[in-house]
Amino acid sequence: MKRLFRIFELSKSEQRVVLILMFVLIVFAFVGYERRVHRVHARTPTVLEMQTSPSPEQTEEEH
Repeated sequence: MKRLFRIFELSKSEQRVVLILMFVLIVFAFVGYERRVHRVHARTPTVLEMQTSPSPEQTEEEH
C-alpha cells in the first residue's frame, strides 16, 4: 500500500507546477461562471419591454 501512495510524493518543483495548474483551472472556472451569470442577466427583458401596448388591430378585434 505504501508503494501505491509514493505517486503522491512530489518534489518542490513538481508541487509548484501542480499548484499553478490548480490555480489556473480555478481561475478559468470562475471566469466561465461569471460570464455565464452576466450573460443571463443581460438577456432578460426589462419590465418595459415585456409590457407592450396593444396595436390598433388587436383593439379592433377585441371590440
